[in-house]
Amino acid sequence: MIRILSTLIMALTLSLSFGGTAWSHAVLLNSTPAAEASLDASPKEVIFNFNEHVGPIFIKVLDRTGAEVGSPDEWRTDGNDVFMSLNGELPNGTYIATYRVISADTHPVGGSIVFAVGEPIASMDNVAAAGGETSGWVGPVVINRFLQYGAMLLAAGSALFITGMSVPASIAPSVYKVGRTAAIVAAVTYVLALGFGGAEMMLGGAGAIFSAAAWSQALGSTLAPSALIGIPGLLILIFAFGKGPEGKSTAMLLAGSAIAIASFLVTGHAATAPPVWLLATMVAVHLFCAAFWIAALYPLAKTAQVAEVKEAGAVMTQFSQRAVWTVAALFLSGAVITWNQVESPTNMLTTDYGLRLAGKLTVFFVLLGLAAVNKMVLTPALEKADGSAPAKLRRMIKFEYAAMVLIIGAAVSLTLVTPPRATMDMEAGLGGMAMGGGFEATVVKGKYTAEISVDPALTTASNMVMVSFKDDVGNPVDMVDVNIYWALPTAGLEGIDGRGEMISPGMYHFMFDQLIIPGEWDARIDAFVDDFDKQIFRTTVPVK
Repeated sequence: MIRILSTLIMALTLSLSFGGTAWSHAVLLNSTPAAEASLDASPKEVIFNFNEHVGPIFIKVLDRTGAEVGSPDEWRTDGNDVFMSLNGELPNGTYIATYRVISADTHPVGGSIVFAVGEPIASMDNVAAAGGETSGWVGPVVINRFLQYGAMLLAAGSALFITGMSVPASIAPSVYKVGRTAAIVAAVTYVLALGFGGAEMMLGGAGAIFSAAAWSQALGSTLAPSALIGIPGLLILIFAFGKGPEGKSTAMLLAGSAIAIASFLVTGHAATAPPVWLLATMVAVHLFCAAFWIAALYPLAKTAQVAEVKEAGAVMTQFSQRAVWTVAALFLSGAVITWNQVESPTNMLTTDYGLRLAGKLTVFFVLLGLAAVNKMVLTPALEKADGSAPAKLRRMIKFEYAAMVLIIGAAVSLTLVTPPRATMDMEAGLGGMAMGGGFEATVVKGKYTAEISVDPALTTASNMVMVSFKDDVGNPVDMVDVNIYWALPTAGLEGIDGRGEMISPGMYHFMFDQLIIPGEWDARIDAFVDDFDKQIFRTTVPVK
């Protein structure tokens, strides 16, 4: 067990290398007041509409001095909407409504909108609207999540293996020990998930995990029901594994594994995606199959090491028969989840989420190849009492271990980026809020046209940039790579750049927090039609 956990921890480096920017999965679709709206009278409430249910951490209305105004009531939620009533009148002026919320997959999400009352919108340069920041707790959150995935699947899968396979008496005690240790580790990670997650949600400092506010915030998120389901399930497994082979309780082992896996169905971007009844079911099937396969590797390797060759062959044959159905269910459930999250084959190879998922699938198919060798070559050799087969099987299982660790790492990395489903929700719901709400320009270069939109083109919040490419007959053009480089010559600023994420054919999405000084910003867009054809589009964007 120590070797397994050590391997998981070492492989976490790979998982973190996937991380990049921690994008959230809940996106703001629209608001009341609308972004950049000029109102005749003070609003009675502020409403934020998201693409999914969220749990607010804070909502504030700030004036130009940064002071909170409006005498707000406590926020309330209704479906995907968050409401905050204002009891105080807002005098004529410009205001910023800022928020920080928790998405259904427990990711903190922040942002802000600017609106005015009784006059045109003025500059909010001096206001720092909190909401979109991250803290030093992101790393601990990801590390703990990696361990949680691996340990929970190993614990639940060990229970499934014990109840679904004929476990040789010579290895049964060690299988129970592995399952119990994994269950203990997993239970600890559920508790730490609350502390780390709450500290990150509150943007806390080094000691935030010891604050009541962080734990209170975590208990108000989907981390709480996940822990309230998962920890009891793991305690059942700890008790059941502790009874050993002599006191085997099939009912307790199956109940504990089912409850532990169910804890993953109340959080996470896949299980909480609509339609929930279908996606939660598919995620459950996926987790049951993955848990069984992951947990089978240790007892299979142990059997090949200590059991008689024919006995090892019998165990491998039995596992191979079950593995056929396990792999089929794993693949089909994964296909449904993938299609729901990606929504288009194009997004599989043109979005950050899609590329990570493609990497996970590549490793999965490698794993299938290794399993096929085990089934068609090594298992028959064991049945024929080939003395060299056990050692070959153990070596092959080591490769399967490595593949499983990579898959878990890839799964963790997927929690760090926005699925195309959510990004496309954002594009569909933006309306005038993002597209055309700030600055628009059309730049022609040869036979290609770039349509550029920057919203809100203000220094007061993150600026969203959308760039659409078309050919000379108006058809969308997919670029191999798209980058924007910003410079403000009057202030001597340059070196601000970003890489676009494709959200639909020919359309690329960027976010920039660095345009904090008003002025005429030079934007250079480098678009690679292919590896040998780079088109450069230039424009000037007035940022106020």
